[in-house]
Amino acid sequence: MDEDFVIVGTAGHIDHGKSALVSALTGVATDRMKEEKERGISIDIGFAPLLLPSGKRLGLVDVPGHERFIRNMLAGAGGIDLILLVIDAREGVMPQTREHLAILQLLDISVGLVVITKIDLVDEEWLHLVHDEVASDLAGTFLEGAPMLDVSAVTKQGLPELLNTIESVLPKVRRKPRNGPLRMPIDRVFSVQGFGTVVTGTIWRGGISVGDLLDLFPSNERVRVRSIQVHGQAVELAVAGQRTAVALSGVRSPVHRGMSIGAADTYETTRLLDVRVRVLPDASMNLAHRMRVRLYIGTSEVVGRVLLIGTQEIAHGEEGLAQILLEQDVLAEARDRFVLRSYSPMHTIGGGAVIDPHPQRLHRRHSEVVKDQMLRRERGTPAERLYELVMTHGVVQGRQIQEFATRLGESSDVVEAALSDMLNHGMLVALPGDDAFVPAKKVGQFAQIVSDALKEHFQKNKFDVWVSKSVALQALRDHSVDHKYADLMLNLVARDAGVDIARDRVRLTDRTVELSVPEKEIRDRILRELLEHRFDPPSVSDMEAWYKGREKVVRNMLHLLEQEGLIASVAPDLRFAASSLDEAEGVLRALRDELGQFTVAAFRDRVKTSRKFAVALLEYMDRQKKTRRNGDVREYIV
Repeated sequence: MDEDFVIVGTAGHIDHGKSALVSALTGVATDRMKEEKERGISIDIGFAPLLLPSGKRLGLVDVPGHERFIRNMLAGAGGIDLILLVIDAREGVMPQTREHLAILQLLDISVGLVVITKIDLVDEEWLHLVHDEVASDLAGTFLEGAPMLDVSAVTKQGLPELLNTIESVLPKVRRKPRNGPLRMPIDRVFSVQGFGTVVTGTIWRGGISVGDLLDLFPSNERVRVRSIQVHGQAVELAVAGQRTAVALSGVRSPVHRGMSIGAADTYETTRLLDVRVRVLPDASMNLAHRMRVRLYIGTSEVVGRVLLIGTQEIAHGEEGLAQILLEQDVLAEARDRFVLRSYSPMHTIGGGAVIDPHPQRLHRRHSEVVKDQMLRRERGTPAERLYELVMTHGVVQGRQIQEFATRLGESSDVVEAALSDMLNHGMLVALPGDDAFVPAKKVGQFAQIVSDALKEHFQKNKFDVWVSKSVALQALRDHSVDHKYADLMLNLVARDAGVDIARDRVRLTDRTVELSVPEKEIRDRILRELLEHRFDPPSVSDMEAWYKGREKVVRNMLHLLEQEGLIASVAPDLRFAASSLDEAEGVLRALRDELGQFTVAAFRDRVKTSRKFAVALLEYMDRQKKTRRNGDVREYIV
């Protein structure tokens, strides 16, 4: 049989014949609970396969009509592609008819039929009046002008025409994307002996195969697909648009409606959403800033607080931008539709669409700037929206393409093409040697960050000429550059930042150290003494003794000379001029050429110094990996 991967749903007031219609169309009684059978009303959502005359088989979702079970209705409505608005011929449009219709419009369901039921209980004249009333009530909605079918679940009158009409409108239905990573909100959970935990739902994106590794949200557990059924038949693969039952292995914590399964290592849950929200014209209240609400998205019901942008209130029939701060994690993507209901008592207020499922927390005092950013992310082209997103990142990695696709509600192919276009137009700069890019506008910002970090260090450390590279790298990491890219970023921005890099040290190219006259006199004397006493220099203690009471100045000048590369610390109390060390290396090279290996005494005699200084110099050369000691002899190994 041909599958069309479309979900048909019912909606309408309580006792208007939705479940009876489903049973007449499919032969399946969707009211499976004891209480539903006893009371004669639907309490929870029900499911059945719907076979069309052509052989196509669709999924059919029956939702409860009673206002007390709107939360259950919402859990089933999120996956619906084509709606059957069911209206009792005896009663016409009723309160829950209107609320269901409003919810369907908030969820952006755009294709549907109007089904007038129980026509065997009214005469033809009454039926004409009902048609006129319904047409009037549906004016201005997505069902204005939709086909209106008269049926009776008891006599079967009109059912063939209804099935044919469903088939005729299928080309108008927006199909769920089969490409991309799996996402399936869970609407039912049960256990089957020998199979374990079984979850059901409508696949919103991608496909699922037996053996797949998945993530279970929001618990973030890794699970595996044990088996799959579609319409009660075991299959190896199910795809977007199909009602699917999935047996999972590896489940450790309780699973319930409102959770989701998704492709492994693809999605992240969130507690903050950027949204556009619309308040229904006939809502019982306005939407106020910081109002506590119930958010319905996918099959989830989560309590949260609405943070309006640029206003204190959104009135009936109006819309605006907001953030919704949630009390629990949910799985959401850009362009997901949602419904908002008041916390208590529960009334439908409005709903809308997600702009960004992983935004930064916004500050209302900058409401105009915030509004502009959100509008760009909402209304821009894929490339413009992607650029707005990558500007919030320090480095864009190639492996983030799917993450960005999820946040933007686009396919990974669209995001990859947009990234390539931005590279070609110079909006992104490739980091050398890795699959990573940085927004061109960020290069200058990162250069300034490095420059500012070094200036701040040198203000606090007056006698430093160089600073550890880690200072610059940490500054980049503090501004959203991943640690693995910080070194590449530093190399990229060094020139613009006015920074020199020497192995593990950096400095500002124009760095100068201003000295007072006494400081300069002490610096110059120290350098002069070390140059004159090439291999028998005065100790640090000796130099401090020259300037009683100014020992700290002496230590600062020694540090400065080291930073300038003019002297080096050979031992805790010994400093040698850099030129003396170069000369010592020349001696070591000559000893190697003449003797191969040499003793301390041989080196001491060549540089004409005492054993004390000769040993200190050779131990320094050992640490520098320029000499290697072997018992009483050494060799120069550079």
